[in-house]
Amino acid sequence: MVINLQRPEELIAFSKMKKFRSLGLIPKFFILTGIILFASQGLGSQEKKSKDDFQNLDQALKIINFLEQVAAQKQQSGRFQGKTAQFLEQEVSAFFTYLFSEQVSTFRAIELKFFPGNKVEGRVLLDLSAQALPAYFKPELNLYFAARIEISGRKVRLNYSSLYLETQRIQPEIIDSLISLVAKSQGLESRSLESWYELPEGVENLETGQGRLIVHY
Repeated sequence: MVINLQRPEELIAFSKMKKFRSLGLIPKFFILTGIILFASQGLGSQEKKSKDDFQNLDQALKIINFLEQVAAQKQQSGRFQGKTAQFLEQEVSAFFTYLFSEQVSTFRAIELKFFPGNKVEGRVLLDLSAQALPAYFKPELNLYFAARIEISGRKVRLNYSSLYLETQRIQPEIIDSLISLVAKSQGLESRSLESWYELPEGVENLETGQGRLIVHY
């Protein structure tokens, strides 16, 4: 995806994403996608991305604006509002697609599915066509996962029940080794699939329903 800063709506979204990252407000509870982010940064060329990679900027902006508002309210009042907001899985997918596409060349899209009981399934599409890889690698690869969102206090993590690269099942230990390797190479704190993360500022809790993410704030 190419970020066209001549379009006002994309300039607004880009500016807000930069602000959220600088303040640590970007949610980090989709840990697997974060692994892909770190592993693929600096590869390829973002100019090769098509605008068709992101067709739902309005859906992403709905969550961007929400996070900005609840963070400001929490900072101003010092307390949560005792309310809930619901986001469709298409909106959450659009948010993360925008967040990662504007900074990572190999990331194409993420599709999330939510189910009752804090269960989530996802598909991450990676575009490797611009990479110098052996011929047996497909130009596009799908990474599938199923997990349960776990909450403890205001910390959250994903408890994975399955990870697949195309049809090949991946063991969590392999992913943990990748996290450690990439973190060390970039001077980052090493994490694992079992690591806990703080919820975004102003967000008190999360739960899932059929096709939606429910945010308590």
